Amino acid sequence: MRNVKSRLNVIFLFLAVLASLLFARSGCSGQTFKAKVTKTIDGDSIQIRYEEKTVMVRLWGIDTPEWKQPYSQTAKKFTNRSVYRKHITLEVKDWDKYGRMVAVVTTDSGKCLNEELIKNGLAWVHIYYCKEPVCEKWKRFEGNARKNQLGLWQEKKPIPPWVWKRK
Repeated sequence: MRNVKSRLNVIFLFLAVLASLLFARSGCSGQTFKAKVTKTIDGDSIQIRYEEKTVMVRLWGIDTPEWKQPYSQTAKKFTNRSVYRKHITLEVKDWDKYGRMVAVVTTDSGKCLNEELIKNGLAWVHIYYCKEPVCEKWKRFEGNARKNQLGLWQEKKPIPPWVWKRK
């Protein structure tokens, strides 16, 4: 009896882990976990180490300037200073077509990296993907950065990355 119970516990644990992995890959939001940042790819993309795996992460709801766009390196440096080699908390929102986790990232000091990039004029609120209530708050932060000509808003007519990519 004890052996059967032990096997059932192992099977139950396996099914629970499998279900959580499938849930994460399904794009369901709300799952949170901690990880360590191992690389900064650009202003809105990082690489993390989680449970012996390397995972690429795209910051949800925002878009920073693309490579060779003004302020792309400034955004990358900001992200690097904020999270590189540090522990962060991720709230999974989705998985994109490139297999990257799409998430809201909170720094070890409790600041939302996605939001901080907007506040500092280093990101746009993404008009196609940011549709949740928090996006309204982020749009106000973006408006404030524009008004105060912070970061990329110092440019006369900054081109959003989703427009830049089409050129």
